[in-house]
Amino acid sequence: MNMRLVIMFLLTGTLFFCNTGKAQRLVFVFANGMYNTPAGDFKSAGYNYGFGGEAGAGIGLLGSTFLTGSVGYNSFNSKASGVKNLKATPIKFGLRQYLFARMLFVKADAGVAAVSNTGDDGSKFTLGAGAGVKLAGLNLGIDYNTIRLNQPGVNWAGWFAFKAGFSFGL
Repeated sequence: MNMRLVIMFLLTGTLFFCNTGKAQRLVFVFANGMYNTPAGDFKSAGYNYGFGGEAGAGIGLLGSTFLTGSVGYNSFNSKASGVKNLKATPIKFGLRQYLFARMLFVKADAGVAAVSNTGDDGSKFTLGAGAGVKLAGLNLGIDYNTIRLNQPGVNWAGWFAFKAGFSFGL
């Protein structure tokens, strides 16, 4: 077999696969499970840990920037007697910026959360920021989230969310 033909075939194949691997995905969906660790006044108010999940989607804006929307559920266990577990269901919109070959990302989002079992139940303002890594379809990340509660001793409930889940482009 002609060596030039083999080399040309290999180079053409390599260029083809390199270009298709960088195809722009304009839409992606994701789902994450979360382990939540309360911080600051929220931790002092008698909450020690929580679990949750979220699902959402992103739409490409410019380059590596995406507009995101998500719906989630968080439940925080109370360690104080007489204090009920706090439950929050946030709906948030934000931005996600991918860095370094679309492996690392930073994000910020804000929205409203339906909060229950606080004595001041209802819709509350929520916001968060975080960073993560995307390896193939696996997402790993950490966020800092807050909810405005207006409770004695806890104006803002803040926590770190350790996330693991998946995403895929459409």
